[in-house]
Amino acid sequence: MAEIAKSALGQHTICEFWGATNLDSPEITERAFRDAVEAGKATLVHLVVHQFAPQGVSAVAVIAESHLSIHTWPELGYAAIDYFTCGNHVDVDAIFDVLSKAYEPTDVVRHQMMRGTSPEDSTFGRFEEREPASMYHATYPVARVLENRRTQFQDLLLFEHPTAGKVLTLDGIVQMTDVDTYVYHEVLTHPALVAHPNPRTVAVVGGGDAFIVAEALKHDTVEKVYLLELDSDVIEIARKHYPVAAAALADPRVEVRPADAFATIAEFDDELDAILVDLTDPIGQAARLFEDPFYALCEKALRAEGILIAQTESVHFHPQTVKQCYATLAARFARTELLWGSIATYPGAFWTFAMATKGLDPTVARRMPQLDTQLYSPEAHSWFFVPPPVRAKLLA
Repeated sequence: MAEIAKSALGQHTICEFWGATNLDSPEITERAFRDAVEAGKATLVHLVVHQFAPQGVSAVAVIAESHLSIHTWPELGYAAIDYFTCGNHVDVDAIFDVLSKAYEPTDVVRHQMMRGTSPEDSTFGRFEEREPASMYHATYPVARVLENRRTQFQDLLLFEHPTAGKVLTLDGIVQMTDVDTYVYHEVLTHPALVAHPNPRTVAVVGGGDAFIVAEALKHDTVEKVYLLELDSDVIEIARKHYPVAAAALADPRVEVRPADAFATIAEFDDELDAILVDLTDPIGQAARLFEDPFYALCEKALRAEGILIAQTESVHFHPQTVKQCYATLAARFARTELLWGSIATYPGAFWTFAMATKGLDPTVARRMPQLDTQLYSPEAHSWFFVPPPVRAKLLA
């Protein structure tokens, strides 16, 4: 179970604006502070704005939830902002959106800390991952909480880590971080689309963060991408916090079908060139999407040259899942291969992906597109596949 400073007395946000304008105007500061407090749904008690000579402005807004303050250095284009709030109802992002529009900074540095937790957590909040199969529990310091909600289906937490950037977790398990998510998304997307001679229609199962969708759209042959995600809250959060996801979801080639993928994949019949299965761990709702009845629906949905690829967990911590998924796909499809990727923030690190086709050899790169990627290259296509002798040992 995740722990995220549940006993905190408040959230403290420190923000710096660089390259800012309007820093010597008490009128703009007063208006910006009033608008910011209103936008954040805070309660203004008293506001003091003071202009210094020869330049500079300080302001303090006493709010029912605590305070908001600023001091400016117009000659440097710099402003220091301090905000503290008790409770969880204030929209901190809305407050800083208003202030950003008022001062128009070119650069923003923002830190959020949980205050009043305990002596050992006095600097940062803390998230502890408890992946059921893992032999250890990973602990992450939390610089800022971006989203923390219970959706219709799962607990969703999005936070900023001091070095790993944004971290998305579902039901207490890390799904992706800015530092290494490219490995997972590139391996789950490009080998399948490069092995296909002409991928035009793609379905992404799960993948509400839309990063797989964004990778698929890098192929100029792709005409349509269906996003089959059960939890529309994940899509909403991705659109709000990840520019890559927002751009992908706005692409006219993308159609979102927010429903159970077991039902939506059944709507296709010999129509898809590739199915990219981006699921959480095989727990709860997702478990049946790792089994043969679902793979049977995928087989029916694929064209003759169609390709299915699915994440199949860690060889270290989930060996039975890896073996079961591979064997189940191999029993149904003419050709099945195992791929791998090293993902530092996933339990076990050595992550696997199973690719299945109705006859095509997945290890052959049939196209050489120019792709903007960090890891995958069509020229090294076969490198991403576990060699048969090694695969045999892993699955023994």
